[in-house]
Amino acid sequence: MREVVAGAASLISAQDQLDDEMCTWPTAPALHTRANAVDQWPRPMTPLTQDLIAAPQERGLGRAFGPELGTAPEGEPWTWNGVFYGWYTYGVGPAAEMADNLPGYSRLAVYSDYFGVEEDPEAQAAAGGGAGPLAVARIGRNFVRAMRGYPRRAERMTDLARLRLDADLRRDWPNEPDEKLVRRLRAHHDEAVEFRVPHVLASVISAPLFQNVTESVRRLVPDGADALVLEAVCGLGGIHLREAAGAMVEVAGGRLSREAFVDTYGFRGANEFELAALPWRDDPATLDRLIEAAATERPDLATGRRDGARARLRAAAGVRWPVLRWKLGMLETHMRWRENGKVPMVLATHSMRLLTREAARRLVERGRLGRVEDVHYLRLSELLRELSGDPVADVDTAVARRRRTLELSAQLRIPEMLDVEPGRLAEIGPARWKAMGVLPPKPPVDAGGVGGVGVGGADGAGGVRVDSELVGVGGSTGVATGRARIVYDPNEVELLEGDVIVARGTDSAWTPLFFEAAAVVIDIGGPMSHCAIAAREVGIPCVVNVKTGTEHIAEGQQITVDGGAGVVRLH
Repeated sequence: MREVVAGAASLISAQDQLDDEMCTWPTAPALHTRANAVDQWPRPMTPLTQDLIAAPQERGLGRAFGPELGTAPEGEPWTWNGVFYGWYTYGVGPAAEMADNLPGYSRLAVYSDYFGVEEDPEAQAAAGGGAGPLAVARIGRNFVRAMRGYPRRAERMTDLARLRLDADLRRDWPNEPDEKLVRRLRAHHDEAVEFRVPHVLASVISAPLFQNVTESVRRLVPDGADALVLEAVCGLGGIHLREAAGAMVEVAGGRLSREAFVDTYGFRGANEFELAALPWRDDPATLDRLIEAAATERPDLATGRRDGARARLRAAAGVRWPVLRWKLGMLETHMRWRENGKVPMVLATHSMRLLTREAARRLVERGRLGRVEDVHYLRLSELLRELSGDPVADVDTAVARRRRTLELSAQLRIPEMLDVEPGRLAEIGPARWKAMGVLPPKPPVDAGGVGGVGVGGADGAGGVRVDSELVGVGGSTGVATGRARIVYDPNEVELLEGDVIVARGTDSAWTPLFFEAAAVVIDIGGPMSHCAIAAREVGIPCVVNVKTGTEHIAEGQQITVDGGAGVVRLH
C-alpha cells in the first residue's frame, strides 16, 4: 500500500487508500484552498493538534467575522476552515458569503483573490454588496471599533499567555493530579478562541489597507508604484521574530546570554502550532546553528529603502502627503499585528505541549501508550477519557492507523484548489467554475514549454512561466543572483552566503533563515504573506506566488530573483 500511495500524483488520486476519520467533511459541496494556510500549517497536523490547537483557531475566525465584525454568520465548527488527511485548508464559501454583505465587493472578487481566476464574460453578473444601508453602517462601526481595540486586547493576551507559560515551565508536572490536567485541557478551547480573534482582525484589516495604499500610490506614481509601496513598508521593526533574529546576533556576539535568549524566544520554532514539533528551547542543535549563522551580521538595507521610498512618496503626494502618511502609519500597525498577533497563540500552544507531554508520560507509565510520541495520535476526547480513568478500547490500533495515514499523506501533493464534497476531495471542474461565474485557470506548462499561465492563487495571479522565467508577485524589492536551495524543513538545511531559498511556503520561524539568504522564492502567497513581510524586514528580494518554483527550479541551479518585477530567471 505504501508503494502505491507514494507513486500517486496527488492526495486526490490516493484518497481511497487513506483513512478519512480525521477529515472535517462538509455537509454540502464546498470550495477550499491551501493558499495562505501554508504560512501557519506547513505540514499535515496530528489528530491531537487538530482538536486542541487548530479547532479553536477555526472558531476564532468565526468569532471575528461573526460577533466581532458582523460580516457573516459565525457558523458551526469547521465552517471557515477544514482539515483533510491532516492538511489544513481555508474555506472559500464563507469568505464569498461575507463579500455579499460588503458594498463594492463581490464573490467574484473573492474567487479572484483566492484562485487568481477571471470573470466569465458570458456569465450572468454576480450580485455584490448585498447588505442594506443600516447593515453597512453597523459593519463600518464594527470595523472602526475593532481597529481601535484589538491591539490592546492582543497585548493583554500576550502578557497573560507569557505569564502562564513561565509558570508552566517551572511547574512540577509529575505532582499535578490528573484532574488538573483535564481541567486545563478543557479550559484551553475557549481561551484559544479569544487569542485567535486579534490575529484575524489584523489580517482582515491590513489586507484592504495595503490595497488602498497601493491604489493611492498608483494614482501618484504611474510607473513602479507597487514596488514603491513594498519599499515604503519594509524595515518596520517591532515584529517579534525579527527581534528574535536580532537577538541571535547579540548571542553570537557575546552581548546576550543563550539562556536569556531561550527565556524570551525559546517557545518559537518551525511548524510551531504542531504539538509534536520541537521549539527552539527543545531543539538546541537547530538553535545553535541559527546563532552561529547570525555571527555574520547583515547590513541594514531595509531602513534606507523605506526612508528613500517615503521621500519619493512625499514629493509625489505634495499636499496629499499627510493623508498618505496616516494611511502608511495605519498599515504599519496592522501589518505588525498580523505577525505579532500569533504570539499569544504560540505561547499557549507551548503550554499545551508541556501538559500533553506529561499526560503522555503517565499513559506510557500506565501501559496505555507504547511511547510518549503516541499521544499526538489521540483525539482530544480520547486523551480526556484516559486521564479521567475511562480507558479507550483498541487505542494502540487507532494510534497506528492514524500515524500511517499522516505519514502517507505527507508524501503526497495536495492541490492548491479543492472542491470538497461530503466524504471526498475533487479537483474543481469546468461546470463548477462556470457556476461560479469565472473562467477556469489555464493549466501550467511543462518544464520545457514556452509560455502559458499557471494555476492562479490567493493574493494575485502569478505562476506564468516563459521559457527560463517564472513570474509571480513581488514581495520585497531588490535583485539577487545565487544558488537555489529547495527547502522543505528550515531545521534541515545549511545555507552558504549567496544562497536563495526556494520553498512551497514558510511559517514565522523561518525568519532567522532569511538572514542567511540572498533572496527568497515562494510557490504560494502574496505581498502580505509572512515570507514577504519577513523578507522586507531583512531587506532581501522576495518573489511569491510563482506556483511551481519547487518543481521547476533544480537544487543548486543559479537563479536571479527580481523582487520589484516579481520575476525569477533560471540560468
